[in-house]
Amino acid sequence: MVPSGAPPALPSDPRQQPIAQLPRERTTARRASLALIALMIVLAAWHTWISWKDDDAAAEALVATLTKTLEFQTEASFRSIDNLLAEASQRIDPDRWPEPALLNWFQSRLVAFPEARNLIVARHDGLTAGPGLSATGLVGTAIDVADRQHFRAHRAGHGADKLIIGDPITDRLDGRQIIPLSRAIVDARGQFKGMVAVGIDPLYLVKSMESLLIEDGGGISVIRRDGIFLARLPDQYGSFGRSVAASQLFTKYLANAPSGVARFVSVADGNAKIVGYRTLGNYPLVATVGITEHTAYAKFRTETSSLAAAVLILAIALYWLATLSDRREHLRAVLAARLLEQAAVLESQVADRTRHLTELQVESERKARQLAASNSDLEQFAYIASHDLQEPLRTVTSFVQLLQQHCRDILDVQSEEYMTFIVNGAKRMHDQIQDVLAYSRVTVQGEPLAPTALDEVLTQTLTNMKQTISDSGATVDAVPLPMVEADRRQMVCLFENLIANSIKYHKAGQSPKIRINAVVDGKDWVISVADNGIGIDPEYKDKIFVMFQRLHGAQSYEGTGIGLALCKRIVERHGGRIWVQSDIGQGSTFSFTLPVFPSKD
Repeated sequence: MVPSGAPPALPSDPRQQPIAQLPRERTTARRASLALIALMIVLAAWHTWISWKDDDAAAEALVATLTKTLEFQTEASFRSIDNLLAEASQRIDPDRWPEPALLNWFQSRLVAFPEARNLIVARHDGLTAGPGLSATGLVGTAIDVADRQHFRAHRAGHGADKLIIGDPITDRLDGRQIIPLSRAIVDARGQFKGMVAVGIDPLYLVKSMESLLIEDGGGISVIRRDGIFLARLPDQYGSFGRSVAASQLFTKYLANAPSGVARFVSVADGNAKIVGYRTLGNYPLVATVGITEHTAYAKFRTETSSLAAAVLILAIALYWLATLSDRREHLRAVLAARLLEQAAVLESQVADRTRHLTELQVESERKARQLAASNSDLEQFAYIASHDLQEPLRTVTSFVQLLQQHCRDILDVQSEEYMTFIVNGAKRMHDQIQDVLAYSRVTVQGEPLAPTALDEVLTQTLTNMKQTISDSGATVDAVPLPMVEADRRQMVCLFENLIANSIKYHKAGQSPKIRINAVVDGKDWVISVADNGIGIDPEYKDKIFVMFQRLHGAQSYEGTGIGLALCKRIVERHGGRIWVQSDIGQGSTFSFTLPVFPSKD
């Protein structure tokens, strides 16, 4: 005989007892897990491809932007020198140079060009007309430049009216590396008469490129259109004057487009790169900025490795769980076969269980009634405790203040500060007790609901808060408000808390503006109080209605953290709900509902 309420007696292990025909072990969950694993792999592959595309596009955008900036800087630097040389080629006569007036003029002009090392004027035979000229005066002695590539180009008639950027050379005036920029000087008949040239310090270009360098492995450079390095980071000295005309940048990319993004293995350093390149519009120069593929795809590799590990772990875990599920289902099938044999026993037990559940339901209802009575007692206790705690608190405050006055002459500054802390703490405790008392009174001492004009409630509220509104410079506008069934005193408390909240949390230097609105939504009035204050992070839209939950410290904004909890309790007592819509810096709109009066039912 099975005792009433006792669970049915089951076999200790159904696998050890014979059954006419055991069900076959299922593989449904494992097949489903394999399908899910395949789907995860496809999704992971798709995500990996998207991630690679994003990183690739970001790398291209980065090098393209930096290359355009380098192009602008280089163009501006060469244009300024070109303008100086154009002026010099028009005003200087090699046969009369150096004329004192022109010498002083161009020396003063060179002060504005820190990248320019020396200016020379050469006659048609390649001998310079005197020493070189720098911003600080004459440099060296007359030299022969007849063998220089840029001079030969001018004498051969190439670039008669344009700037020639010569091969990088060592300056014969001071023995330092320079990039020669030159223009031809012609006579009135257009015959070649000489050349004026300025040597550019390549280190000046290198210094201007430092801020645009992404990484040493990527490199940044200014290259002449025929493939000669003029400036490069890193390894400026090793690259200066070196030719990369055979690189893919020149043979493949620049041959098809003057500007763009290239991908190749650099002949300069052997790194696989993504390189932005731009051909200057007015000069035969190419600006390049690169990033190694290793750096460009570093984030992609990390994410891909993490994703692959995650997919592998999930796949193993999923298949293992599916195996357990299939075995559990098989065991359940075996148990079901056993349970069918005990159906008669279970039928009697069902009746016993039903009776037992009925008894449990009766017991639950009894405990629910006890809980309701206990909650009521707790509310009454909170009211009495809050009320009775005020008297000893006032006594503590009064005697501390009397002690402070009585001992004023013998207390030091620190003791005075301690006394002040005690008084302030007692005041904060008094405020909290008052708010807890008000919170408990909502249901303990609430008045019966009666027809109440919210317009009159708002008028009384504004009268009560007249001084606060005046001191803050706030403006309160409202539409006509409805008649509802409510506790008038609690409605005043509700509006006072919401308006005070809007005034307290206003933006610094901006007067509070408060707008009160009312609209019908089905069987409820929706009353809203909107302001232009500091706003609330949506993450905390529910937290602010919980007792003692504050988003700001007491040092920033005074208060006890009970005001909005009190508002929620009042609204819920009236059969409504309250919520907030806000964002940081965008103001807040507190809305609550009250049933339409008279009820539409």
